[in-house]
Amino acid sequence: MTDDTWLGFTEVQWTGLYTFFTGGLLLVAVVAALVAWAQVSAMREQRAEARRAAQEASRPYVIVTTEPTRVDRHLFDLVVKNIGRRPAHDVRVKLDPKPVRADERGGAVIGDVKMLNEPIAMIAPGQELRTFFDNSIEREERRGELPTSHRVHVTYSDSSKEVYDEESVLDLDALRDTMFAKEMTVHHLAKKLEKTNQLLARSPVINPRSALSVDATLYAPPFEDDEDQE
Repeated sequence: MTDDTWLGFTEVQWTGLYTFFTGGLLLVAVVAALVAWAQVSAMREQRAEARRAAQEASRPYVIVTTEPTRVDRHLFDLVVKNIGRRPAHDVRVKLDPKPVRADERGGAVIGDVKMLNEPIAMIAPGQELRTFFDNSIEREERRGELPTSHRVHVTYSDSSKEVYDEESVLDLDALRDTMFAKEMTVHHLAKKLEKTNQLLARSPVINPRSALSVDATLYAPPFEDDEDQE
């Protein structure tokens, strides 16, 4: 007894081939679905990343840092600034531990300044609030007594009511042992002119109120006798 064949394949063989090709098509469909899903996921991630980048580019960004003063690089300020592109509202800044100067002059304690203890209504893009922090030379003389770093906690919101809660570290020793060139500015010229003005003000020649004494000595040469002249 012989099995029926078609194109040289029996019915059982055709069934096996059909099953094989069906499984292959199913596998191709699964792979295509996985590739499509990966592409869709990648596109979604790209769109989400683009949205995050757009938000980062247009958001407010408040930082707390220290910067040398324009007068003398040994003096440095505490600066709160908005480096973002949108206004920052209801800005609250906390430093832990509280900042302390080497010499709190005149009762103006830096830890009690308003911007470190009360909310700041708004900081515009590019705007900064600064206060004199300390003299690095005086601070070095009290090294070990004063904190050299502070944990910074800043909260604020934008015009869309998005709230930002950020932490950072303020390292006062970041520029320790660095070298710099001294730059003479208009401030130094003004100081020189002020000293010159003080010297001129004390000069009796310029200031009519100052006493000016002049010692005069009259000298008359002796006359020679006529006989000696002959």
